[in-house]
Amino acid sequence: MKHNRFLARKARFFLAFSFFLAIHLTLHARPPGAYEWAVVNVSVCNMRVAGDYDAGMETQGWLGEPVKILQDGTWLQVQTPDGDQAWVLHSSLRKMTRAQLTRWNRSPQVVVTTQYGFVRERPDCRSQPVGDLVRNNRLLLKGRKGRYYKVEYPDGRQGYVARADAMPLDRWLRDVKRDAQSIIATGMQYNGIPYMWGGNSTKGCDCSGFVSNILLAHDIILPRNARQQAQVGQHLEIASDFGNLIPGDLVFFGRKATDDKPAHVSHVGMYIGNRKFIHSLGWVHVSSFDPADKEYDEYDLNRLLWAQRIPPAVDREPGIMTTANNEFFK
Repeated sequence: MKHNRFLARKARFFLAFSFFLAIHLTLHARPPGAYEWAVVNVSVCNMRVAGDYDAGMETQGWLGEPVKILQDGTWLQVQTPDGDQAWVLHSSLRKMTRAQLTRWNRSPQVVVTTQYGFVRERPDCRSQPVGDLVRNNRLLLKGRKGRYYKVEYPDGRQGYVARADAMPLDRWLRDVKRDAQSIIATGMQYNGIPYMWGGNSTKGCDCSGFVSNILLAHDIILPRNARQQAQVGQHLEIASDFGNLIPGDLVFFGRKATDDKPAHVSHVGMYIGNRKFIHSLGWVHVSSFDPADKEYDEYDLNRLLWAQRIPPAVDREPGIMTTANNEFFK
């Protein structure tokens, strides 16, 4: 009899334990494929070389940018659409399943086309900000009210963006220009922005971040760092009179090759014509290869390596593509 009661109690305990274990697993289980993606939830988020506040900057993510989660935690290791890998604090992102990301990508959106802006609580420039904005940010488009778009963040927060600061994404993609004049005009709007190592936005940018952010404003995704950028597109050995360069070509600088060492790229700028180029070094500014110009830059002339022509290679070679052909935006 005692043995039977013991078995009964043991069975009840086992059933109770199984019940609570099932509830725990149901609440905490990650379905297959869950949260393998995330979308940046702030205007600009710092992405570091390691998961620590003291770690150096690798790059920056921008509001609405999809990233792939490689390792989860308080700090997430992520991969960006340009293939770069870095660590970002979880609070800067909104995690998503692949299905949720697809819905995000396929929903109507707006893209920020001005250097700086704000999402506001009401369609009124005097109302409280919900958050700030920089060029290339993307938000869901939820409606229109007067001179404002009603928008939504990845985490569901809503607010209003001035229509002068943004454009519906579908119209922007239809109208975006990739000619040299348009790209250079965008680049000149960055004039004076301070240099920041790892920076990739209008709040501050390094040399390669400046170039990649300009091209992103024309729906061109480029590799993130200068050494990678120097390997894509059409390679050009620069003529002594610079006559074979055209505006929009990327010009690269660094240590020249020797008999026992290859060239080492450490800087990039964009050629704008007349022997001048715009780049981020200290701040974004125009420099010249011509000793007769007031912007003459002897230092960079002496370390000039070669050039790469980008637009003809877009969507034709790996590493240079539009968002339509990048899996992160599908």
